[in-house]
Amino acid sequence: MSSRRSIRRPLVALLVGGLVGGGLMAVTPAGAEVSNAVATSWKKVWKKELKPLADQRYYTKKNSDTRYQPKGSYETAGSGYTKVETDTKYQPKGSYALTGSSYTKGESDGKYLPRPAVIRGALGIGGQSTGVNDYFSGSISFGVQFASAPQAHYIRLGAAVPAGCSGTPQAPDAQPGHLCVFESYAGGPIGTNRDTCAASVPVCFGKADPWGAAVFMYASGAGQVESYLSWAARPPAAGLAAGSRETTLAQPPAGVTESPSTR
Repeated sequence: MSSRRSIRRPLVALLVGGLVGGGLMAVTPAGAEVSNAVATSWKKVWKKELKPLADQRYYTKKNSDTRYQPKGSYETAGSGYTKVETDTKYQPKGSYALTGSSYTKGESDGKYLPRPAVIRGALGIGGQSTGVNDYFSGSISFGVQFASAPQAHYIRLGAAVPAGCSGTPQAPDAQPGHLCVFESYAGGPIGTNRDTCAASVPVCFGKADPWGAAVFMYASGAGQVESYLSWAARPPAAGLAAGSRETTLAQPPAGVTESPSTR
């Protein structure tokens, strides 16, 4: 009996251990994951499942070398100009005019002359006066700002042209630093009190602002009054104020009258 019991005990222990161990592996999720991880061949997964996807998304070195030429050999595949072709098609700086694709300096200077620094314009003032000293006014704008205010001159119809001005109502002109306002027509009961003002102050009689001036007149009685004026102005010797636009632009086309509104 003792010998049989000694044999049975190891067998029972082995059987119980197998059942318990097998049960743990069967019912424990952690044990199942470990078992699956051990059984998975990541090398096969990469080779059969992941690598084909990567190959579809990226070029291999061989494919890249075939599709994209090395630096300096673009023209061999017709995808770029050679140096000779580039030099022929695109001239170096300073030689554009050699192939007739632009004007030379001489041609440009002959075609586009600097505009005289004089600025010209026109103005009309008028209205229905109800009696003596009814007031009418208008404004002049140079379109640029001078470095300083010009000396203004109001030249009545038929009056002598003062120093600093020249020309006529049909062709007004001015010396540097002067604004010359010419009457070309004065009708109705216009009084003798008419001149220019610096609108920003205001200070009248021969005054102007660096960017323009106001022009005024008084009526001498009741009725329709009208005054038509032309004017010319030149910047002073100091030129334009800092940041103001240059006046040396191209000449306007033939038949187009020079005016600040078209500059």
